Order: sequence, then C-alpha cells, then structure tokens
Amino acid sequence: MIIVTGAGGVVGTPLCEALVKSKEPFLPVSRAAGDGVLQWDLTQKLELLPHSQEASLRRLKSLIHCAPIWLLPAHLEGLLEYGLEQIVVFSSTSVLSKKNSENPQEQALVEQLKSSENSLCEFCQRHNVDLTILRPSLIYGYGRDQNVFHIAKFIERYRLMFLVGKASGLRQPVHADDLVKTAIKCLSRPERQHVAYNLAGKDVLSYKEMVERIFSGLGRRACIIPIPLRLFRFALVCAAKLGRFSYTPEMANRMNQDLNYDYSAAARDLSFQPQGFLEKPQRDLP
Repeated sequence: MIIVTGAGGVVGTPLCEALVKSKEPFLPVSRAAGDGVLQWDLTQKLELLPHSQEASLRRLKSLIHCAPIWLLPAHLEGLLEYGLEQIVVFSSTSVLSKKNSENPQEQALVEQLKSSENSLCEFCQRHNVDLTILRPSLIYGYGRDQNVFHIAKFIERYRLMFLVGKASGLRQPVHADDLVKTAIKCLSRPERQHVAYNLAGKDVLSYKEMVERIFSGLGRRACIIPIPLRLFRFALVCAAKLGRFSYTPEMANRMNQDLNYDYSAAARDLSFQPQGFLEKPQRDLP
C-alpha cells in the first residue's frame, strides 16, 4: 500500500485524485480529519497515534512524502517497522537557488533541506530502502499554489503588477500534475537506488514573460510597472512589517536571477515530459 503524506497540499491533493482514478490502494495522511484519512500531525511522534489509526499502517510498502521534507526523518525508524521499502519525497530546488541568500530565514531553509536530504540518504542506504528525491522548481496548479496564484490574485485586485527593473531572471514553472505523474512513475522502478532529480516546467521564461502570460491567462492586457531595486526592497520590508505579505527583500533580487534547471536526468530515467506554462489558464487561475 502507498502512504501519501501532505495529502491536502498543492501536490498531495491531485496525487490522491490520480491514485483514486488508478484504483491503486493508498492511505492519505493529513493534519485535517476526513473520510478515509489518517489524521496525523507529522510534528507528533508516530507512537502517539491511537491504536485504531496506527493499525492502518500495517500494509505500508511505499511512501510518497508531499509534506515538508524536514518532517520525515524523525519518523523513519517507526515507518520501517511497518514494512517501508520505498520512499519518494519532495524537496525543492531552493536547496540550490537560495544557498547564497543573505536572508537568515532562507539560509535556515536551505540548511533544513540539505540536512533532511542527507538524513534520508544515510537512512535509506543503511536499511536498503529505495529513495527518490524530487526537487521541483516553482510549483503551480489548480489555484492551490503560493506562487503563480498569488501573482494572479494581485493582478485581479489591482489590475497591474510591479517588477524590479527588467525582471529578466529565467523561470520554469512546473505544474502539479507533472509532479504527480513523476512521483507515481518512481514507484514502478524495479531497481533499488538513491537519487535526486530536478523537475521544472517545459517553458523557460523571464520573470516578466511569466507575469505577462498570467495577465493573458486572466484575459487582461499586461500593465507592468518597473521599479528600482532599492525602492522595491523597501516596499517589501514595509509590507512584511505591516503583516500584509510574507515576502522577503531577497525575492526582489531574484526577479533578475536565473532560476532555471536542467531536468534531462528526469526525462531520461522517468520519462518526465512537463507541460507548457498555463496551457489551461481557466483551470489554474482565479
């Protein structure tokens, strides 16, 4: 049986929907209660689960972890006792793109990602558990993401978008459905291995082109106002202090930084063929 953690998230939700359609036996895990859901807050120890819920793990074979990767290492020993043989886990390309960030929170995030990936690799090698780490770039889809959908909501509300300078940094937004297909594909590999793959979208766009395509998807004429970096950073600092946004000034810097990734290894090994950006805007935008 497949266990899906983070079943209510941007990737976990369509993943569970795909497993239902394929009639694959699986158990969704979420903090929120639901019919057929194992209610488990991954910040709590596995042994604290009620016995009636714990019993549902007895047929565990594969785990697709869609929750934050750093929540998983603490539970590996316990899950191994239930028969865990295979792990597919979502990390992030942030482990690569934010490693030189000056922001302490982003530095802490990179360290969490790196430490978690290393812990998983060491554990799985020691116990002969198959491990695939998937590192997606900017995820979007079905209006559940914190990236494209947030930009679209801003545009819908204010009819414009502010960008830093030329906003020439390259992006490859990847749709949640493409991540779902790849995660499921990983389960069918016969060989035992421990490998990480970058996953990114088909289209390589500048940040400005990405925003222009969001305008187009909303059926609106693009209205983009370029702002000097210093002014944009100052506005983000003020907005964060007012509690309006969770953005950091480093996000302004990255509008002109290339965040595109080579996914040829995933294409070769997992037949990863991502779709173009916003091929179905009515599905993914407000």
